[in-house]
Amino acid sequence: MASPRARTPLARTITVLALAAAGAAGLAAPAGASRSAGKLPAPPTSPKESAAIEGYAPYQAQFFCRHKVEPGVKAFEKLVLANYPGTHSDGDLRACDDGGTSEHKDGRAWDWGADHRNAKQRADGKSLLHWLFATDSYGNKDAMFRRLGLMYVIWDKRIWGTWSQKWEPYSCSGVTACHVNHIHFSFGWAGAEQKTSFWTGKVSGVVEPPLPRFTSMTAHKTLRIKAKTGSVDAMWLLKGHDGYRAVASGVWHRSGTPSDAMCTKTSDGWRPSRSGVSVTGDQLQGWGEQWVPVHDNGHGCSTDHTYRLVLNPGHSSTVVGELAGAGASKDTGSVRLRFSRTS
Repeated sequence: MASPRARTPLARTITVLALAAAGAAGLAAPAGASRSAGKLPAPPTSPKESAAIEGYAPYQAQFFCRHKVEPGVKAFEKLVLANYPGTHSDGDLRACDDGGTSEHKDGRAWDWGADHRNAKQRADGKSLLHWLFATDSYGNKDAMFRRLGLMYVIWDKRIWGTWSQKWEPYSCSGVTACHVNHIHFSFGWAGAEQKTSFWTGKVSGVVEPPLPRFTSMTAHKTLRIKAKTGSVDAMWLLKGHDGYRAVASGVWHRSGTPSDAMCTKTSDGWRPSRSGVSVTGDQLQGWGEQWVPVHDNGHGCSTDHTYRLVLNPGHSSTVVGELAGAGASKDTGSVRLRFSRTS
């Protein structure tokens, strides 16, 4: 499936609808529940409960492709199939050239063949979801979902994500795209790498993608955002609690109109635009509003089309450069982002 969010780590538009009363807030069926009653026991390998538990996994978008399934995903798949005999896997990995963004491509997603239209498979799916979202004896809501490090689950035109912590409608068309014939599970990196308390007994913090951290005080990193694509992902991380500076430079053309990182050329000269460059990541939000022109023309635009941005991530973070309003086939040019470490 495509990622529920388009190209930025923060949530994009996802329309909302509550799950029916028989939804995920219910408790899992007790061990020994009969199949004839439409219920199955919850997976039997629940960890020993404790008051300590993971927070909700942040949304971590797919940044690269891999050719293996992460161990936490594979272990969850094995657990579910062993506990619900007669069900099957609908796949985990996906080809890199299969369009769109998806955690299937970096080994962090699995599709379970639980068809909502089939009575037995529907009962199986509800049983597992009830177990995932049950409150434990310490009052921890959605306990197994959090202990497994899941980010979101989609089934029968509905999605439950950690960003909203409730069931919402999933915009789609068709049985497969709407996840009617299977349940989709996507994991954060901690869950995917099997580092969460469900498997280790120890609560895990946020785990970033296995990318190198930018730590050098002398080197710099460069990203080029092409107007035709509109965004670019860095294959490295900003290190948490270090200071960085981003410098944006260059001019691009949107339908023939010259623009730079923050401004557009008008009949009155260069003036600030509602669109522009932003730098975000799964632990970076809102930094795009802090660009400062290097040589201000008196209207908040830089005479040499160069702008600076200070970054102080509280946690190690992925990096995405985006050029708002770009992405049309007629757009030309690019904006360069140069990152250097300041502390």
